[in-house]
Amino acid sequence: MTFITENNIANLYSALIEFPVFDEYKLPPASKVDFVIVHDNNICGQYEPPEQGEPHIITISTARHTHLYPVLMTLCHEIIHMIVYMTSKKTNQYTSHKGLFLKLQKRVAKVYGFDPKEL
Repeated sequence: MTFITENNIANLYSALIEFPVFDEYKLPPASKVDFVIVHDNNICGQYEPPEQGEPHIITISTARHTHLYPVLMTLCHEIIHMIVYMTSKKTNQYTSHKGLFLKLQKRVAKVYGFDPKEL
């Protein structure tokens, strides 16, 4: 049995949004985010913004994750996309890995000891 479940990812998310860098933003509680687990070799994770009152969606793929460390990095990556979406005036910018995303990626990597190229 895998530890990668919707509930466990929600719990990790709840913890991460209280940690430095992420705590600077008014991120929604886990109850306002849908966590989806898929087995898809094409993605590590994915963030989808809310549409018409729907919750934010964070997807994690079990095909690309078997250990906690890469799951944490992927979840941080998707939370950064969420921050870009929530702070950007141009909502299509949340998919970019430039600008604010890159700035936050470097900060998060430095604070938590991640390789920014892997985050």
